[in-house]
Amino acid sequence: MSGMTTTPSAEPITAERFLHMPENEGAELVDGRIVEVPGSALASWLAGELFYRVWTAARGSRIWIFPPGTGLQLGAATVRKPGLTVVSRQKLPRLDDLWLTVVPDLVAEVVSPGDEAEDLERKLLDYREAGIPLIWVIYPNTHTAQVLTLDARFDVGPDGVLEGRDILPGFSCSLHDLFAAAEAEA
Repeated sequence: MSGMTTTPSAEPITAERFLHMPENEGAELVDGRIVEVPGSALASWLAGELFYRVWTAARGSRIWIFPPGTGLQLGAATVRKPGLTVVSRQKLPRLDDLWLTVVPDLVAEVVSPGDEAEDLERKLLDYREAGIPLIWVIYPNTHTAQVLTLDARFDVGPDGVLEGRDILPGFSCSLHDLFAAAEAEA
C-alpha cells in the first residue's frame, strides 16, 4: 500500500468547496489539494474502539466527542480527519453542518500500514500549529503510542496508558487492553 496520493488540480480548493465534493470521502484537503488517506481495517477498528471508550467515559460531560473521519478545518484550504476529536462545549456550543472550525482539545490518529512517515509528521505539525493541546498517535504494528502536548512529545510503550489529563479528567486507556480487545475480536 502506498502513502497519500494527491489529486492534481489547476488551482487550490477551499475547505468550503471540498465540503460539497464527493471526493472528500476518504480524503483530506492539504494546502488546497485533495489527498487520499490510506486506511486499514485494524486502524479503523481501533479508532472506533477508542471513540467508544472515550465516549463512554465522558458521557454526560460538557464535551463533544466526534468519531473517525469528522472533518476538522485547520485553515481556509486544509481539512484533516482525525481518528477521534474531542472539543469542549464552551468552544462549540452547538453543531452545524460544516467542518469543525474550532481548535479541538484532543485529537487521536491511528497509523495505517500505508501511512508515510513524512505525511504523518506533516499532519501532526498541522495539529500542533493549530494549538491542539493533546494529540494521541497510536501505532498498531508495535502496540505503542506517542503523546504530543503543546510543549512535549513522549512515547508510550505496549504496557503504557493514554491519559485524558485535564481534558478528560480521570480517563485512561491501557494500550495493552486496547490491542487485546482488537485481537479478541479477530
